[in-house]
Amino acid sequence: MTAKQELNISSMEVGELGVLHLRRYWLKRRLEVEGRLDLDSVRDEHGLDSTLMQGLGLGIVEPSEYLFHQRPTYAEFEQWIMQKLGGSPDRALVERLNKMVSCYLEQPHRTYPVTGAAIQEPVLSAANLEFWQENGYVVLRNAVSAEDCREAELAIWDFLGMDPQKPESWYNGQHMFWVPLFQHPALNKNRAASRIRKAFEQLWGTDDLWATVDRSSLNRPEYGSIDISGPSRLHWDVSLAWPIPFGVQGLLYLSDTSAEQGAFRCVPGFHSRIGQWLEELAPEQNPREQDLESLGPIPITGSAGDFVLWHHALPHGSGRNLAHYPRVVQYIKLLPHDHGIHPVWK
Repeated sequence: MTAKQELNISSMEVGELGVLHLRRYWLKRRLEVEGRLDLDSVRDEHGLDSTLMQGLGLGIVEPSEYLFHQRPTYAEFEQWIMQKLGGSPDRALVERLNKMVSCYLEQPHRTYPVTGAAIQEPVLSAANLEFWQENGYVVLRNAVSAEDCREAELAIWDFLGMDPQKPESWYNGQHMFWVPLFQHPALNKNRAASRIRKAFEQLWGTDDLWATVDRSSLNRPEYGSIDISGPSRLHWDVSLAWPIPFGVQGLLYLSDTSAEQGAFRCVPGFHSRIGQWLEELAPEQNPREQDLESLGPIPITGSAGDFVLWHHALPHGSGRNLAHYPRVVQYIKLLPHDHGIHPVWK
C-alpha cells in the first residue's frame, strides 16, 4: 500500500476514544516520521490538527515528540492520551471536538475578527479596544488572581528543581528559557481563567475558541559568562507571506515584572504598517533579518496576574533581564478552529 493509499483513512474514522480525525492525525505523523508523507497534500489540515490536539488538552509539542520517538500503534497512541489526561476525554468534550472537525471539513472558514459580535460580560473596555486598534496590544489587568499566579510559578520552580529564594540554584550552566511543563493543575486553571477567555472572545469576535497548551518561560537575570539569553531578538511567530491572517497571542505575568526585568517587548502599531514595510523591502531582503530594533520596541511592564495580548503581526520578544529576579510567564492563547494560516511560510 502506498503512502497516498494509506492516507485514505478518513477523518470520520474513530477508535476507542470516539474522536474524529484522531486516527488520521496519528497516521499522518507516522508517515511523516517515515519520510512518506506528501506535506503539500495535507497542508490545509494543519489548523485542524493543531486545534484537535489543543482541544484534547495535550498541545502540539508532546504528542509530536511521543509519535516521533515511540512510533506507537494507534491503540497505543490512544492509551498514551488517556494516561496524559488521567482517563478518557469527557463525553461533552468529545462531542464538541467532533462538531469542530465536521465544521472544519464542511464549512468555509470565516474571516476574523468577526465584526458586530455581541460578547456577553466583556472585560476589555471601549478605551481598551481603541488602544488595541491603534497599538496592536493591550494589557488586561488582574486577569488572574495573585494566588493562582503564585501556584503556577511555584509549579515551574518545582519542575525545574530550583528555589526562588536561592539565586545560586537558578544557574546550572545550561541554556534554559523555555520550560517544557505542560500538564499541571495550576497551569490548566490559568488557561481556563474566565477573564482571559473573555478578552480573546472580544478580540476574535466569537466565543467559539480553543485554548492552547503551551509552555512557560523563566527569563533569569544575567549572570557572568553563563548564556542565559532568551529570545530577546525581536521576531514573529507567524508567516510573513502577505496577507497575514488575523491572530492574537498572549502571556500571563506570574511574577511582578519591571521594564528592566526582561519584560515583554513589542513595536506598537506595527500591525497597521507591516504591509507597506514588507512591500518596501527588496526581494532579496529577509524581513526577519532586518534591524528590527530600529522600529522602536517598548517594554510592557505588569504585575503578577496581568495578561498581555498582542496582534501577531507585531515584532516582539523578551528583553534582557538586568534586575534581580527572573521574569516568570505562562503563554496562553485562545483561537477559533478555522483561524487563518497562510499556506506559505516566509
